[in-house]
Amino acid sequence: MLAAGVLLAQLPVSTQQQKRKVLLEEFTGYTCQFCPDGHKKADQLVAGNPGNVFVINIHHGSYSTPASGKINFQTSFGGGLLNQSGLTGFPAGTINREVFPSYSMSSGSTAMSRSYWTSAANTVMNEDSYVNVALQATINSTTRELVVDVEVYYTGNSPQGTNKLNVALIQDGIMETQSGASTWYPEMMVGNLYTHNKVLRHLLTGQFGEAISPTTQGTKITKQYTYTLPAQLPLTVTGGALKSDVVLTKLKLIAFVAEGNQYVVSANSGPITINWPAGVADLSDEHALQVFPNPFNNNATFGLNLSQKENVNIKVYNIAGAEVFTYNENLNPGLHQINFDGSNLQEGMYIVKAVIGNKVKTEKITLVK
Repeated sequence: MLAAGVLLAQLPVSTQQQKRKVLLEEFTGYTCQFCPDGHKKADQLVAGNPGNVFVINIHHGSYSTPASGKINFQTSFGGGLLNQSGLTGFPAGTINREVFPSYSMSSGSTAMSRSYWTSAANTVMNEDSYVNVALQATINSTTRELVVDVEVYYTGNSPQGTNKLNVALIQDGIMETQSGASTWYPEMMVGNLYTHNKVLRHLLTGQFGEAISPTTQGTKITKQYTYTLPAQLPLTVTGGALKSDVVLTKLKLIAFVAEGNQYVVSANSGPITINWPAGVADLSDEHALQVFPNPFNNNATFGLNLSQKENVNIKVYNIAGAEVFTYNENLNPGLHQINFDGSNLQEGMYIVKAVIGNKVKTEKITLVK
């Protein structure tokens, strides 16, 4: 497994006090003309704070109503999440489900417009957290069984005797149309389709999480969750709406601890290792080659975990097919991190092609400035 520095919080959980990490729950929809600008602002926030900001895109409400011939992005959890936010328009987002009175869409609402997300996130990241979260997971590619191990450690006392542990499954790279994309975020367009990332697929711990206790300083809590990944989601559709494939290599996990149904203390993401049958190229597993952060701001890192000495050739191309970066070295077994400097490049989508020995991996990355 690739240990991607501080960017993927694999086990064991840290016992040192840390700053709070940000959970941005973004309420969006494929017919919302301003939502791509929300996606871009969220990507910029992630790129500017690697390892400290995590985003879940929740498709619910009138702008995501399933239509004939269109993918149904909705989940059974979306309504409850939307209702507790108190939003009054789209796009909207909550930062750690916390009320910021100066930014709230309405009195007492945790929802705020996209122009306030960065300010609220900066406030959260400057505060100490009394709880740390770490996780890692495996997927059996044959049975499609996902096993998630989560550890929670209290570096201080929670004001609540019981907290809620949540684990969200999200997916990148779902292609569908998007109103306003060509105006607000054309970099995510591929032909007439838009790249929908961070899409909520499932909450492994239910609508508002699993109760955990005790919540006192020095307590360590371990949990394991198992979920059999369906081939497509949602499980049922009506009115001619479409399902979308659950692509193993595009899945991500976010775990977070809340004091109740709101006020998320802190959050984190962790690596997923996919166990492929013998004979399947290891590079089918995205953790054989990681790009982080993605989207990125000026600099990204290519992470490699080599089991043997290999020739590594990495090239990056812009959307027009011009080569903008090349790397070619013979590398020894172990973990390697290769810096990609995009400071002189225009923002947009780029293609990474990695040839490692006789295996090839292609990945899309997005530069935001």
